[in-house]
Amino acid sequence: MKTSNIIIFLIVVIVIAGIFGFAIWDMRNTTEGVDTNNVSNNIKQEEVINTNTTDDLLNATLDDINTNTIDSNNIMQNLGMYEGEWYISQDAYINAERIDELMDRKDDRFITDEEFENELQTLNNDEVAELDVDEYYGDRIKFDFELTGPAPTQRVARLEDIVVELANSVGTFTYTDNWGTSGNGTITLKDNQIELKLETTKVNQGTLWGVEGAYTFSYKLSD
Repeated sequence: MKTSNIIIFLIVVIVIAGIFGFAIWDMRNTTEGVDTNNVSNNIKQEEVINTNTTDDLLNATLDDINTNTIDSNNIMQNLGMYEGEWYISQDAYINAERIDELMDRKDDRFITDEEFENELQTLNNDEVAELDVDEYYGDRIKFDFELTGPAPTQRVARLEDIVVELANSVGTFTYTDNWGTSGNGTITLKDNQIELKLETTKVNQGTLWGVEGAYTFSYKLSD
């Protein structure tokens, strides 16, 4: 090989080596400019933040669900606490049941009139007031009221499907019972009690019975 060719070959090798050397040096500088540890830490922190955010959102959602469930349960319990059949007291209810049973025995002729009168004297033969609350929505109540006279006649005066708008658990209304007796009424809801006041304004001629008076219902039949 000629000396000139050898020199050219060496120059080419040196140039190629220089190019590769510069490329390697530039890659090292670029890599050194990036903190791999910081990159790794940032990635981990973002994962932790994302995880915490997801957990917070999940916990907040569960809290909302639990709170709403509790509120809903409380609302339903409060709405249902007045619905049902109410009597003046448990004793009044039991006494009324005994009189009804005694009347049935008399009507079916299981006992004589004399036996009926004797047994009736052992019971509290007064009028029986019954309030049946069909619906209660907090600001509105729907009910029936029945007042039964003493045995043996047991005349019944009745109010049906009375709907009253309430303000602060108190509502007023007008009524006409099944005997044609008309009047004004007030219903008041209290803790475990319902007060009902009925005042007659008009009575039909020949009416033998009717609803009137003030009643405090404190005993509700169990569902």
